[in-house]
Amino acid sequence: MALSDHEQQLLDQLEQQLRSEDPRFASSISEVPQAGGGSLSASRLVVGVLGVVVGIAVALGGIWAGWWPLGIIGFAVMVAGGFWALKTNGGGSEGSGPSSGTGSRPAGPSSKGGAPAGGGFMNRMEDRWDRRRRGE
Repeated sequence: MALSDHEQQLLDQLEQQLRSEDPRFASSISEVPQAGGGSLSASRLVVGVLGVVVGIAVALGGIWAGWWPLGIIGFAVMVAGGFWALKTNGGGSEGSGPSSGTGSRPAGPSSKGGAPAGGGFMNRMEDRWDRRRRGE
């Protein structure tokens, strides 16, 4: 369903406002994931779900037949299928993790009583919320 001209203009205004207020966040959500960049693959998901379903069937078959090693094998197939389905394509996207040197905030205490400024995601979100509430 296509957007009307008015809706498209509103969307463009919101995008411009987001880019002006938080350019780092805007660039991080607008980037297209690179090949092997840590995204889930649809084919991996389908194969993994099929593995889980086959594992459930094998485990139930082992329980029904009264042969417990078959149940253990079915459980192992279920777990492997789940891991396969949720495994990402790459080792992680660029700029993710604590060692990415993209932070623009200086090191030192934050406004939250001495916690480091680069602490964690939640600390940064709380600091940003506090600054907005104070009108900074």
